[in-house]
Amino acid sequence: MSTSQRSSGLPAQSTFTELPMPSQAPVTVVSPMMALPPALTPKQRLVHYSPDEWEEFIYEWVRSLREAGYVDVVGMGGSNDRGADIAAFLTSQKTDGRWHCYQCKHYDKGLGPSTAHPEILKIHSAVAERQYTVLPERYVFVAPRIGGTLIQLLAKPSSLKVSFFDWVKRNSAKLAQEYAGGLLERALDLADRSEFSRFEAGNLDTILEQHASTPHHVQRFGTPLPNRPAQEPAPAQHAPEEARYVQQLLDVYHEKWGCSPSSPAEATAHPRAGRNLQNQREAFYRAEQLRMFARDSVPEGTFESLQEAVFSGVVEVEEDDFPTGWARLKAVLAAARDMELGTNVLLQVVDPDDRKGICHQLANHDRLTWVQGEEG
Repeated sequence: MSTSQRSSGLPAQSTFTELPMPSQAPVTVVSPMMALPPALTPKQRLVHYSPDEWEEFIYEWVRSLREAGYVDVVGMGGSNDRGADIAAFLTSQKTDGRWHCYQCKHYDKGLGPSTAHPEILKIHSAVAERQYTVLPERYVFVAPRIGGTLIQLLAKPSSLKVSFFDWVKRNSAKLAQEYAGGLLERALDLADRSEFSRFEAGNLDTILEQHASTPHHVQRFGTPLPNRPAQEPAPAQHAPEEARYVQQLLDVYHEKWGCSPSSPAEATAHPRAGRNLQNQREAFYRAEQLRMFARDSVPEGTFESLQEAVFSGVVEVEEDDFPTGWARLKAVLAAARDMELGTNVLLQVVDPDDRKGICHQLANHDRLTWVQGEEG
């Protein structure tokens, strides 16, 4: 017997019974180093944009400024932009008439006078050269960061003008070579006679707030879609634009219950056909509301892509043999309800009635047919 056994008083051949541990799910401990970093805000993402991405973003924003009364907005950026990256026209005369200029700058540091002054000279020289007929009424510097010195100068146009001419004086020899043939003198004469209150800086918070109302915002920044408005009931009177899909439903009801294929009123009065017709019309108008919501909330073609995904998923079901059009209709709507639709951004707000309604949109254009006849 060992010393430890003797001192404990235990018999030499003691037996211990190991009790089973209660079962429980494994616990995963995540190190702080493994935690996902917080998602970047839209403002933080903009800081990391390339100059081209920044200009595309500003172009989207300017095009959304409906209250400004622009008749057209064009991108004019490039190596020879003549002082205007984006031009917004207030009349059909374009730069021969009233217009606004947006100058896009994207640097690691805040935009300062050393960058703004050459652009101010450039726009005046472009008008002095008759590249543009008149100066823009507004000239907006748009940058992720605007330095404090430039903000102060823009807030006091008279000081901005003094600062500009001081910069010209310090760089007169270089500028005379760059703007040769008397162009510098003509540009400075125009600048001396012009109002510097036209120069301003875009506020990034305001720009983002206004850009959020465009169809590009969700795709660009991955933000959630806005809430869809409440759905209005389907109108009591059938509209001309729903004639074809309704006719297809009347054909189904005629085959199944003997309702007249030319009388929506007769189908409406039927206890089962009437209820089904109302449900299908509600779904159609639900999908129409989604189409209009997509027009204002996501890039062009997004809804059409969703519609094509639904068609691709149900067309082979529609092509199968069914004893009745009713059976085909039910099978297609069930397939649309249950199918995977990929990664379309609209899926955030799509519900089963939208899927059914898209099928009726497709039937409205004879891309889906419920009663196919013997030749099918």
